[in-house]
Amino acid sequence: MAHRGFSYLRPTTVGEALGLLADLGPDAIPVAGATDAWVNLRAGKIAPKALVSLRNVPELKGLRKTEHGLVLGACVTHAEMEDDLWVAERLPALHTACSGVGSRQIRNVATVGGNLCNAAPSADSAVGLLLYDAVCRIEGPSGHRDVPLTEFFTGPNRTVLAPGEILSEVRVDLPEGRTFAGYRKVTRRKAVELPMIGIGVRVTLDGGGAVGEARVALGVAGPTPLRVREAEACLEGRALTPETAREAAEIAAREARVRDSWRGEAWYRREMIRVWIPRLLEEAGAWSG
Repeated sequence: MAHRGFSYLRPTTVGEALGLLADLGPDAIPVAGATDAWVNLRAGKIAPKALVSLRNVPELKGLRKTEHGLVLGACVTHAEMEDDLWVAERLPALHTACSGVGSRQIRNVATVGGNLCNAAPSADSAVGLLLYDAVCRIEGPSGHRDVPLTEFFTGPNRTVLAPGEILSEVRVDLPEGRTFAGYRKVTRRKAVELPMIGIGVRVTLDGGGAVGEARVALGVAGPTPLRVREAEACLEGRALTPETAREAAEIAAREARVRDSWRGEAWYRREMIRVWIPRLLEEAGAWSG
């Protein structure tokens, strides 16, 4: 199919998609929901000769659940994540992050894989996935490779994907032990808005009741979605209390590379980090015993 001077190609297998990308080279862009690509096309920021749609590739779809975790195809939509009760129960912070992307109409089309590959600092699903140590499976002409999500982003709107490669799936392991987690998207409006700051936290207790593993992740706090490892280290090995949560939140606020923009000022973004890390743990039941 041709449209506005470019072709819209619809392969039905990963191999066919990789073949098209190899043949067309830099003139082709892989897309799934294409919610970001269409905006860039209309703005004249990109001018491909072909869009290679991955929407009809069965290998890139579906949620595969095991006793150990979740494998989500790169073409799983945010609406699928939002509607899945298993995800809501076992990966609540990721569920909340995916449920807040755009509007329901956007979530029906926009994919989790596309959100990651667009690599915006504001990517909600990226923050949610960082909390659960997500690993990305990348397919290319030379085979596949696995890359931790912490290493997937290289800068604003940039990833480790080489020309001709695609993201095929994302794997998430379930935390082992009693876990509290949450995600908060701080916005100027209540809906259809990018985050002023995205804040995620997860703590998993060890057998003795101390924090065995902690994850603190932020969006719009640097050039890419990121983990705040100093804040995580502050929590690990200690009893989970409001005081330790506030201490970790202060570290996260200090380490965040926030800036002033029309969406919000840096001081306010830092204050929201201080407020929401303890509050998310409280809302998850961390202080209820």
